[in-house]
Amino acid sequence: MPSIPLALRASVPTLLLLLPLTAQAPTTQPLPEDRRAGAATVDVDLCKQWLGALASQEFEGRGTGQPGFQKAADFVAAHFRDLGLEARGDGGSYFQRVPWGRTQIDADKTFVEFRDRRDGVVRIPAARLAGSASVAMSASGDVLLLCVDPPASVPEGRSTAPAIPGLDAVDAEGKVVVAYVRTGDDKSALAMARFAVLQGLQGKNAAAVLFAQSDAVPEGLRGGRGASRRSNPAAAAARRQPLDATFGGDDLQALLRAGGQSPAVLAGSVLATPLPLRGTVEVAIDEQAAPAMNVWAVLPGSDAKLRDEYVVVGSHLDHLGKRGETIFAGADDDGSGTTGVMAVARMFAKNPVKPERSVLFVCFCGEESGLIGSAFFADNCPIPLSSIVGELQMDMIGRDEEENAEGNQGEKAEDNRNSLHLVGSQKLSPALHELCLAANARAGFDLEYDEERMFGRSDHANFAQKGVPIAFFFTGLHRDYHRPSDTPDKIHYEKLLRVARYVYDIAFELATAPGRPEIDPDLWRSYRGKRGGDPAAPMRGAR
Repeated sequence: MPSIPLALRASVPTLLLLLPLTAQAPTTQPLPEDRRAGAATVDVDLCKQWLGALASQEFEGRGTGQPGFQKAADFVAAHFRDLGLEARGDGGSYFQRVPWGRTQIDADKTFVEFRDRRDGVVRIPAARLAGSASVAMSASGDVLLLCVDPPASVPEGRSTAPAIPGLDAVDAEGKVVVAYVRTGDDKSALAMARFAVLQGLQGKNAAAVLFAQSDAVPEGLRGGRGASRRSNPAAAAARRQPLDATFGGDDLQALLRAGGQSPAVLAGSVLATPLPLRGTVEVAIDEQAAPAMNVWAVLPGSDAKLRDEYVVVGSHLDHLGKRGETIFAGADDDGSGTTGVMAVARMFAKNPVKPERSVLFVCFCGEESGLIGSAFFADNCPIPLSSIVGELQMDMIGRDEEENAEGNQGEKAEDNRNSLHLVGSQKLSPALHELCLAANARAGFDLEYDEERMFGRSDHANFAQKGVPIAFFFTGLHRDYHRPSDTPDKIHYEKLLRVARYVYDIAFELATAPGRPEIDPDLWRSYRGKRGGDPAAPMRGAR
C-alpha cells in the first residue's frame, strides 16, 4: 500500500464506525454446503508456507522491476498452474506484462569533480556516491558550502519543513551547492533537514545540489525504476526525481582542503561559505526493460451464459524491494493479501461445486509506485470491464491495527483482534455491501467503516473509477508499516485465513447469485462528480 494518498478520492462523506469492537472470541457459522469443502483445503500451515516464501530474503522485497519481483511472479504463476487454472495472459502465460523501465548508472561516465584555480582536482566516482539518479545530468558551477543544523523538532505533516534561518537570502544561482547537515541521534530530524534544504533552494536555480556527511558512504549511486517513459509518460515523469547524491569521509576532507577550509567550518555558525572551486556533476544512465507484470488466472464458470461474467479477487504482489543492502520484506503489505488470493484460488479450484460465473484471480505489480499495475489492467483489461460483477481486494489482512506513524493514536493491537475494515463497499453498490454484511454473519468479524481515507490507496480504486462494484478488506496500519520490520513472524495467520475464507464466501455468492450488484445512480454521480460518464457495471433503474 502506498504511503501517500493518490488523487483518486470519493466525494461521499467518510462513513462512521457502525459496530463496536470486542475482545471476545468471534462468533462464526459454517459456510454453506456448496462451498464448504473448498474452504477446508487451506489451513494455517499452508498460509505460513506461502507467505514465508513471498516475504523471504530470496524474493528481496518484491520490488517491481527488481529480480525479486520476477521470482515472486513466477511463484504465484506456478501456484495457479498447479491448481489447473486457465492461463489467458501474454503468449498463453499467467502474465500481463506492464511496460517498466530500470535506469542503470554508467559508472565510467558518472562522477562529481571539484577543480581549483591551480588545476588541482578532487574527483569522486559513482562508487563513492550514495543515493539515486533516474535521469542523466550534466552541470557545473562555482561551489557553495552550506552547513545546516537539523531542526529541534520535526513538525507534523509530510509536505512542510521548518525553514532554515538565512537560507532565503543565500544566492545559489548557477552554483553547485554542497549541503553538510550536522548529524544527530534523531534520524527523522536529519531527514527533515535535508528536505528543508531542498525546499529552501527551490526557485534559486542552483546548478546542482549535493549532500555531504562526515562518514564515508556505504554504497554506490543507484538507478531509478518505474513505468517506462515510452509506454506511460505521466507515470514515468512521477519517478524522474532530482539527483539525490551524498558523499563523505575522505572525499569531504579533500573538498575542504582544496577549498582552503579546515574541518572546523563544518561546526561553525556560518550558513553559507563560497569555496574557490569549480564543481562539475556528470550523471550518465541507461534505461533497460525491467520485470513488471500482473499475474492472473481464470477459473471458468460452469454456466454456458454466466461464465462470460467474472468475479475478480485481487491483491498487490509488489512491495518496496531491496534498497541498498536493506530488504523490505512486506509480509503484511501485501504478502498477506497475496497469500489471501492464493488461498481463495485454491478454495475455488479444489471445491467440488464450481460456480456459474467465472472467477479471475489477479496479483498486481506497481502498487507501491502509484497503483500502476492495476491501472494498466483496468485500461487494457483482458476481459470486458462490463463483465466484471465485482472486484474484491485484499491489502494488508494479516495484522491487528495499532498506533502507527500515520495516526490511529491510542489503538492497541489486543483490542483489534477481531476487527476488519470494510472499505468502499458503500461507495457505489449497496447490493454488494449488503452481500458483504450477510456473509459476515458467518465470518463473525467486528466490521469497521472508519478507514475510508484509505480508499484511494489500493488497487480496487482503479476499478471503482471505471464503475465496477468493489469491496476492500483491510486489517489496518501498524508500527511496521513500510519498514524492514514488516516480517512473517508478526503475522496473525489465523486471522489472515479467516479473512480469506470470508472473501471466498462473498466471491462464491457473487459467482452463483442469479443477479449481479448494480451501481446506484446517486452514489455514482456523487463519486464521479463533474467527470461524469457511465459506469462499466449496470446502473440501477437503467433500461
